[in-house]
Amino acid sequence: MSLREKTVKGAKWSAMSTFIVIGLSFLQMTLLARMIDSHEFGLLTIAMVVIALADTISDFGISNSIIQKKDITEIQLTTLYWLNVCIGITVSVLTFSLSGTIADALHSPGLETLVKVLALAFLVIPHGQQFRALMQKELEFNTIGKVESFCSLVGFVSTLTVAHFYPFAMAAIVGYLINACVRTFSFAYLGRNIYRPSFKFSLPTVKDNIKFGAFLTADSLVNFINTNISTAVLARTLGAVVTGGYNLAYNVAVMPPTRLNPIITRVLFPAFAKIQDDQEKLRVNFYKLLSLVGILNFPALLGLAMVSDEFVRFAFGEKWIFIIPILQVLCVVGILRSIGNPIGSLLMAKGRINLSFYFNVFKIFLFTPALYFGAKWGGGLGVAIGFLCVQTLNTLLSYFVLIKPVLGKSYKEYVNSIWLPVKLTIPMLVGVYALGLIIPANFPVFVVLISKIAFGVIVYGVTLSFSRNELIFEIKQQLFKKSKFSRSATGVK
Repeated sequence: MSLREKTVKGAKWSAMSTFIVIGLSFLQMTLLARMIDSHEFGLLTIAMVVIALADTISDFGISNSIIQKKDITEIQLTTLYWLNVCIGITVSVLTFSLSGTIADALHSPGLETLVKVLALAFLVIPHGQQFRALMQKELEFNTIGKVESFCSLVGFVSTLTVAHFYPFAMAAIVGYLINACVRTFSFAYLGRNIYRPSFKFSLPTVKDNIKFGAFLTADSLVNFINTNISTAVLARTLGAVVTGGYNLAYNVAVMPPTRLNPIITRVLFPAFAKIQDDQEKLRVNFYKLLSLVGILNFPALLGLAMVSDEFVRFAFGEKWIFIIPILQVLCVVGILRSIGNPIGSLLMAKGRINLSFYFNVFKIFLFTPALYFGAKWGGGLGVAIGFLCVQTLNTLLSYFVLIKPVLGKSYKEYVNSIWLPVKLTIPMLVGVYALGLIIPANFPVFVVLISKIAFGVIVYGVTLSFSRNELIFEIKQQLFKKSKFSRSATGVK
């Protein structure tokens, strides 16, 4: 099977599993927003941000360093395995020990117990990370997808079962731990068919991996601060309820692109790594990827912004209607972040993650004052607007700071790759807006929501079908290639 065929097949499996995981995560969040009170939900969202920080540190970029390196020996793999385990233990101890300090810093006393329980996950998670990375390196996304989908279902059922009898934030923490344990055991069991770690350890053999991982971790940490500093600002200034509402909107508008984009970027990172020495092929494929990400994200997020009122009332209930304008602003933030996401795969494939690190450090000095003064000026909405301003500047500068040094002068391609999804989305926006003017005000919220979504999907589908763009034509060919082949093989015309 060629690299192209493996990549396309991997993208399909990655898409299936990612949609399942996102669907279960969204359904869980929606149900918990109704099952537990606003304060408990706010504590939960803050706890998950804290654990995401610890998770970023615990891997230390080791998994991606394994994928990026073309050839890796068994002694290197074994050394990295035990190094990852040691880092996990260290992170677990530090998270547990600092839980009280974290709770005090965020003015959230109820957070301490949640963080302590979550710290236990880092004793388990490292034992499966390397095996997953090896599967990803070989583009075995069918196996990865099956494992992650099953584990998400287990975590979902566990969370709701506990929440039914104990409607507090701890229910989701227990579900997360069960999910982590089952996922780790599954990858460790399946991965031992690839290789079995021994007790050999040679730190000098993994110097390049550590260097790559250190830069990747530093970059991830700085990016994490840029992304999640809003939670800290809101928790300290406005309390758990507003923080929970903001994070609810953030998880709907900004997180889905972060999770959906790996359908493509997670598959293409190892593919990019294999063609990292072919500059022209890398440039062409990168800009195709950028357009494809936009084609997937622009209509979804701009459409969500247009139906945000009906969506919030139906999905989360009347107690969360204050997040509607926040959600609308964050939808635009999500769009801008989505088109920046593929740049990370490019930089990792070329081993230039240092560029992203320096750029993200620069952004800290923009995000911190923008979010702080935004909170003082307009609360949760002010924070969202501050986030949008900085993200807009980031999108403008990304080409000059990150893309041009790696791919060379290609500004026209950069602009065209972003303009394509914008152009394709405009008819849908006009159609949905016009429909909103026609529908009577006394119609049920659910009917209005479904009508707008269905009409938007139809308009966007028609727009794509009549598009003569070369990339759209190529996507259609890939999507229908298998079905055409099947009809030919059976003699059906």
